[in-house]
Amino acid sequence: MKKQIVLLVALGILFLAFQSFSPDTPPEKEFPEEISILLKTSCYDCHYTGATAEKALKAANFEEWEGYRLTKKVALLGEIGKVVEEGKMPPEKYLEHKPENKLSEKQVKLLLEWTEQEAEKLMQGN
Repeated sequence: MKKQIVLLVALGILFLAFQSFSPDTPPEKEFPEEISILLKTSCYDCHYTGATAEKALKAANFEEWEGYRLTKKVALLGEIGKVVEEGKMPPEKYLEHKPENKLSEKQVKLLLEWTEQEAEKLMQGN
């Protein structure tokens, strides 16, 4: 699974090298419902406008997702998959205060599958 994520990130970087840098990239579809629920539950406290975690917001802000360039989305999807698979997100410090937001194995698998599939779709232009 890690090799696939690394491959997706590498492909995203290559794609960046050949992609037009137009800021007028059309907005993507919203997140699937199951993914949206997971993101709202376990990610938005730090990765959504209004959060006080500045470092987390700089890394990814899901409210700004539609405005991100295609290449940034692909790179973020690879990074999301990586940190979720490694159990680094949500971080332990956050879970100390909100243990109910810990991702189950099923939720981790769902996020990993989504990040891989979404990155592939984006790179293929679908």
